[in-house]
Amino acid sequence: TTAASYKGAYLTLSVNRNDITSATAQSATVTMVPFVPESGFYKLYMSIPGCQNTNTCISRTSAKVTWLMNGKNSIVTTIKQHNLVDDEVEVLSGYVPASSQNFSSAIYVQLASDGTVDPQAATVEVVVDSFRLERITSYTNLNGVLQLHDDLTSDLQVNRPLYEPLSAGLPTGSQVYSATHGVSNDTNPEDTLFLGGQFFDSDQGYYSIAQYRDDKVTALSSAGLWGDVRAMAFVGASLYVGGSFNGTADFATALGNVGEYNTTDQKWYPMAGGVGGVVSTAVPYAPFGPRAVAFMGDFKSIYAGEADDLLELGVEGLAMWDALAGGWTNTPFLQGQPSMLYSDTWKDGQDSVAFAAGEFTAAAALEANGAVLLTPSQNIQAIDMMGYDLQPDTQGRFMVNAGLWYAKSNGSTPALVVGGRFSTLDGGANVARLQDGKWQQLGDIGGEVLTLNNAANLLFVGGVANVSAGFTGLTVLDMDKGREYNTQRLQGPDGDSTDVRVNRVAIRADTSMVVVGGNFTAAGGMLECPYICTLDINEGQWSPLATSALIGPVTDLLFTRDSLVVAGTFKNGTQPTRYLQRYDFSINVWSDIDGADRVPGPVTVLTAASDGTETTDGFYITGVSMDDASPYFFKYDGTTVVSPDFTIGAQSTINGVLEVPRSRIPSSVLGDSKSQTLSRRSDNPVIPAGYVLAISGDLFLPSGQRASNAFFYNNEWVPFLSTVQNDGSPGYVTSVFFEIPPTNVYQRQRLSVALVIIIAIAIALGITLLIVVVGL
Repeated sequence: TTAASYKGAYLTLSVNRNDITSATAQSATVTMVPFVPESGFYKLYMSIPGCQNTNTCISRTSAKVTWLMNGKNSIVTTIKQHNLVDDEVEVLSGYVPASSQNFSSAIYVQLASDGTVDPQAATVEVVVDSFRLERITSYTNLNGVLQLHDDLTSDLQVNRPLYEPLSAGLPTGSQVYSATHGVSNDTNPEDTLFLGGQFFDSDQGYYSIAQYRDDKVTALSSAGLWGDVRAMAFVGASLYVGGSFNGTADFATALGNVGEYNTTDQKWYPMAGGVGGVVSTAVPYAPFGPRAVAFMGDFKSIYAGEADDLLELGVEGLAMWDALAGGWTNTPFLQGQPSMLYSDTWKDGQDSVAFAAGEFTAAAALEANGAVLLTPSQNIQAIDMMGYDLQPDTQGRFMVNAGLWYAKSNGSTPALVVGGRFSTLDGGANVARLQDGKWQQLGDIGGEVLTLNNAANLLFVGGVANVSAGFTGLTVLDMDKGREYNTQRLQGPDGDSTDVRVNRVAIRADTSMVVVGGNFTAAGGMLECPYICTLDINEGQWSPLATSALIGPVTDLLFTRDSLVVAGTFKNGTQPTRYLQRYDFSINVWSDIDGADRVPGPVTVLTAASDGTETTDGFYITGVSMDDASPYFFKYDGTTVVSPDFTIGAQSTINGVLEVPRSRIPSSVLGDSKSQTLSRRSDNPVIPAGYVLAISGDLFLPSGQRASNAFFYNNEWVPFLSTVQNDGSPGYVTSVFFEIPPTNVYQRQRLSVALVIIIAIAIALGITLLIVVVGL
């Protein structure tokens, strides 16, 4: 039939009125198979030509429309066709899978057996023209959250969508900003979905955060939080929450935009004083191990310390919480404002990576002031709690030059002590002890500290004298009594302590002798003791060593088996300047070191050497050439000074050298090719088999790379640590040391078990590290 009012052809199914319920009439079917380009929710519309212009209105009845939507589901409806003019009506809506070779949706049209029929009609008819599918919004009852099935089998996609609402949803109008899963240990230790956002249900008793389990949404303790929840992250059994809220919904616990919910005892805990703005992101920060969670958002401050003594700290929208220590800790260094932070979760005890986005001028793995830890588990960690780290001194200067683990005896608990040029929050200056994650004063040392050592209960602090501030170059602290140990002062050539400088303090093992070297000429006002002097800690008396024909400032001291090796600038009239001497305590005589005339300039660092099993008479020598100010590297092998192959940029500065067992360096650091080069088996006469040298400072490597610490062997370099200063410029490492027994420090240093390595790094205002995370 072609109607004047309908442009096109359509099908007409016509039967006698009395036959409408017959089997023949009811089996008559028009089948239409639409092409569906992609799976989704659709509305089905039916186009119905008008009956007025064809004079068929009296015959029109209703059509039965069946929509086979997927392999298991079909829906049926009845559509009246008595419209006078052309019309399009909505038939059905639902989920339809995409058309494929395996399945296609189908539409069936039949006479409705119970359709309305005009009493005057002799025949009845239905018409079939076309159907239209319109893609629509999926669910209207999601209310902020949907669940997505991870089973991507074809059967699932054909029979239902991959996503759907929760069985019991949140109230209408809910906005969910964050969702995470974990274990809730109240009565049923099943996986629980935690939802956070802007919503509440006063009947169910939850506000802004709730848990979904067993197809029900229920409240957390204290009814949730008063405010909006924007981010959540699990670390261990604790759920860490961030957003814009001031406490729990029952007002029992005050919180500052962040909070910890312990799923074991079902209680809320404050995170110090919180943060000073809205938190938008919370992620477990895998590069710091299984104990760190990072928060990011629109805040410029965090609050550390106890509730009654909070300390406000400036930040740039990024904060890191140490879940084990229960305090704010150092963050990655991002010079600029981060806009996104993502970190893979901590799995199977393995380090994972993190990604950050934003406008950065410099970035590094960790920001820390003065010292960090490298642990045997190959992690780099901040050693102090944020807000209680070392600070610049009153003139804005910051430097950490030396450190040690102070212990009175082998059985006592060690305490980390560092020295340099800095201040502490409790009023200390230039020397500090770490206790409970906080740097605390050990006195007010008025000058820059260059060296630290301890003998029994005495801590020796040496450095650059500042008489006006009360520091004469050496202070001895009685750690048992918490006060200075009375010793006579060192003096310079003018009889005062103005120009005194103590560069090194060494302890002679199994004796009461402490040896002090530097730039001074006398001790106690009367005793001539040029540049090197000994102190008996039992008698408190200074004594000189035997007189040497070579005199000059001492830069370093090192005990070998029976001798004391002394580095400095030594002159004797018009004879060539020497930079090394040796003192034999068995005969109290100074002697030359064979081959020392090859050393081209002042020695900056002496380091004990071993044969791979025990400390020997050998030692490593590094310094600066007088010819071109480039660094040099030698070794005294017990017989003479030898010169190994050593290539490094002339502008490099070397501050430290350590022998490190090759077995303690993960292959991930060295790589396959380097691992072969730094072999455990070698005929190298300088470095013992199975060892490499860890060299620290500001290193310009032959590869063009710049490093603060690198492994060296057979004239091959492998960068390990890189540091940057707070302004983004390169930094440098001043000292690397192990936790070792408190006696015989230099003899046993290379062979002790590495419990912890501390790296003291000098920068202008703060220290940042960009490293491959390993431990030795």
